[in-house]
Amino acid sequence: MCFPIEKCMVADQNFSADQIKDLLQYPHLLTCALLDLQSLEEEINKLEEEKAMAYSLSSEELNLLGKFASPKRKREWLGGRFAAKYAATRLLEQVKSQKNIMHWASNTIIADKNGRPFLSANKENATRPVDISISHSDSLAAAMAVDTGCCGVDIQKVSPRVIKIIDRFCTQNEMDILQKFFSVEPEKQAVPLTKLWAAKETLRKASNMSSLPGFLKLELIEIIAAPLDKKPDSWGFLFNWKNPDGLTHKKCTVAVTQIADYALALTARGDTMG
Repeated sequence: MCFPIEKCMVADQNFSADQIKDLLQYPHLLTCALLDLQSLEEEINKLEEEKAMAYSLSSEELNLLGKFASPKRKREWLGGRFAAKYAATRLLEQVKSQKNIMHWASNTIIADKNGRPFLSANKENATRPVDISISHSDSLAAAMAVDTGCCGVDIQKVSPRVIKIIDRFCTQNEMDILQKFFSVEPEKQAVPLTKLWAAKETLRKASNMSSLPGFLKLELIEIIAAPLDKKPDSWGFLFNWKNPDGLTHKKCTVAVTQIADYALALTARGDTMG
């Protein structure tokens, strides 16, 4: 059985591996997936849930799935797993130049001590290590995979509540940059602020540090618009990553786009940003 994951994919002109790599100037292999959770649930029901889960999840993942009492939380978790396995499979197909290199149920996505997901292949189906990242918000789930370094993805539905917590993640200088670049009315500030939140969350996810960096340790210094003829409504958010010593910084870029009323942010680097 082959799960019809393509029927659940969200297609958008701003969301493709080539466009993301271009914005990030990332030279290695990268794949990504964006799923509509309602469509995913419908396709699972068509196949009968037990059969769909047996094909797609390892025994360890099936045990985790059984612990969810909330249908909403279960759907979000499944969306993230399906998106990540799809992205990882596509990446490995490019690495090995062949199809069906990874059977979904033969590999487990588990989390490290920071909650960061990674793909754990069993001995019978050993695969080249890849780095993955997962996010979900409301009705969408996103994932990406890279074969070199670390990656991060975050999707956030725009909500006015982000304004209430602005002091947690946005300095006045960063707010000035957002306002100058996007020029939105005060009542629409939640849109660029959600982009900033997603971009910083993405960088945190791409960290392999023992403790995640604080939002205010990631300083937005510039926003770069993508060429309009190639990627309308896509931007490169450039950050200073402040190391714990407070003296040294790294320049980090996040690809940010808006899909309907969602902000989507992705990053990938050849180093590990440790």
